[in-house]
Amino acid sequence: MSPLTAYHSLLLSNLSTVQTIESALSNVTWFLPGRFEDAELASEGLYALLGLVSNYHDHILHTHIPQHLSLPPHPFIDPSKVPTIPPARTLNTGNRISPLLPAQSEHARYTRHWTNKSTTYKRASRALSTIGYLELVVEMLAKRKGGDRVRWRVVLVIELIKTFLRLTILRITKRPVLTPCTPQREIDPSSLPPEVLSSSSQEPVPRSDQTSSKLKSTPLTQLITSYAPLKDHLYPMLNNLPESHLTHPLNLINELKGKEYIPEVVWSSVGLIHVLLLMRSSRQQNASPYKPLSLPTLSRSYIPYLSILRLLLLARVLRPRHTSNLGMAHNASQDRKLLARAFLTGPMWLGFTRPKVLGLTRLLEKIPLVGLLGELVEGYLPLVDDYFYCGFAFSCISR
Repeated sequence: MSPLTAYHSLLLSNLSTVQTIESALSNVTWFLPGRFEDAELASEGLYALLGLVSNYHDHILHTHIPQHLSLPPHPFIDPSKVPTIPPARTLNTGNRISPLLPAQSEHARYTRHWTNKSTTYKRASRALSTIGYLELVVEMLAKRKGGDRVRWRVVLVIELIKTFLRLTILRITKRPVLTPCTPQREIDPSSLPPEVLSSSSQEPVPRSDQTSSKLKSTPLTQLITSYAPLKDHLYPMLNNLPESHLTHPLNLINELKGKEYIPEVVWSSVGLIHVLLLMRSSRQQNASPYKPLSLPTLSRSYIPYLSILRLLLLARVLRPRHTSNLGMAHNASQDRKLLARAFLTGPMWLGFTRPKVLGLTRLLEKIPLVGLLGELVEGYLPLVDDYFYCGFAFSCISR
């Protein structure tokens, strides 16, 4: 048995323990900043490592969890004709009367479709997700090793790569670039019985299981064609229908046409534009002589702040009004990011939002127990002030 196979088996047989460890370590990262020297770097390094490991675990689980577990037993099959199921699987797959897994969300169906269909999309989306976890750690290391000048060069390279990846995804899909652009974990894997996962391993499938699989994939009715529009009387069964009887993943979000590409291009490149404007402000003649390349100094400039807000407001005006449910969720996410950028970055953050947050934390610190929350928030304020990706991560509520 190869080490990779052994790791998969260990993960699948100890899901509850692995889930507990991931959750505990993730909670620890919230309390590290401000506790000791280099605590911020340790916290973000641990957070990035947990994110990468969790993504890999999600990939393993998806390949080992049978998709039919999100469907109820087939209503038109005679139980006497179903092949005998081994006792280890009877509890979870043979006698169940309801789905063991919830139906996939529209976001998961759409992103998984493109991940399976396009190798380029798969690589670009995973690279974008990986950069999202590592970018703050890289910025911290660059600032400590080379100072602010090296830090901004590294951030510029990161934003160039992210912009290229987003535009690549936009070119492939011809649809809005969702955030995140990879399928996310939507179930609690520790709640799944181990025998369900072991039954979906990559071992040779017995003949009886092959017959059972064919029965499970039998359409609910032969009168419904694949991806056909659902009739009214089938909507109550929406979460219990096979994938082939639901709306096609490509129809979950409308294809862009003409000027509808402009908002997505703006959102895909807004980070790069922001960095370029900040670097340009540091070279102006009236720039502050005190640490001219530090983020607190550059954040006082109104030109980058107002320019980005104008671009994003223009993108909001030009985006399509009539869209699908997934498109509306995407637009709502962009609206939240725009609102967060307005209050959690630039002069608005330094002159208005930060003093309010600091005053609130000082008030909370006077209350027993609740004061821990105030100390936690106050420990993150220097990070939001000093690091580009920390402020942007908080503004996008990405943690």
